[in-house]
Amino acid sequence: MKNLKQLLALLLLFSLMMGACKKNKDDEPTGPLGTTFPQVLNNIITPAIIDSLKKNGMTINSGTTPPNINGIFLFSPTYCTFDNSGGNRAGTYFNDYKLQFKNQNTQDYTVGMAYKTASGSSDSGGDNNATYIAGENNRFTVFSQVKGKQGTINYVALDVISGEAAGGTMKNLMWSHYLVSKEGDEANIFLVPIGTTRIFADKDGSSDAQSTFDTSAKQAQSKRSELLSMSAVAR
Repeated sequence: MKNLKQLLALLLLFSLMMGACKKNKDDEPTGPLGTTFPQVLNNIITPAIIDSLKKNGMTINSGTTPPNINGIFLFSPTYCTFDNSGGNRAGTYFNDYKLQFKNQNTQDYTVGMAYKTASGSSDSGGDNNATYIAGENNRFTVFSQVKGKQGTINYVALDVISGEAAGGTMKNLMWSHYLVSKEGDEANIFLVPIGTTRIFADKDGSSDAQSTFDTSAKQAQSKRSELLSMSAVAR
């Protein structure tokens, strides 16, 4: 009888533990982006920004099992598909860029991102605050928050890059710049208005892998000349 009581007590304890585990899993907090994106993305982007980017033609890939995208890729020819900055550069070509992704971590959805012009000019940058990746199968979207200062004005911007990993190349890469916020400049004299968006596509749909992130004079022969910096921040 003693052994039977012990068994019943253990079964009851096991049942209570399983119930508690199930309750905790069901009660896990979910941010505004819902369950189709890594929850950490709620720290840097909102559903409203995603909806705005999609409305203007940007591809956004959801999912919590993104492919490995580590590597260096040539974004060329760089074609502007949308521009509401007032510069009206949609339909024009920009300079070629090299994109570098590294140190991707599948546990916390982080990835390093950097870019520079293939011609070696001064237009370069990358993630300086927080960069995360979403996606599934071979499709991905990288969200990179950039905090900077233009004169006396602090701003927060987003680089969003989407594409398809295809072996040694990337397919259908798109790249958007979005101004999230700024402190001051209510008259939009020094910086473009909040919500300003520029979207670019690799026009031929294929971004070849590169052996190095370095640039040289030989790479200055871009398919198209640079018309304007890709940044959508400064006027």
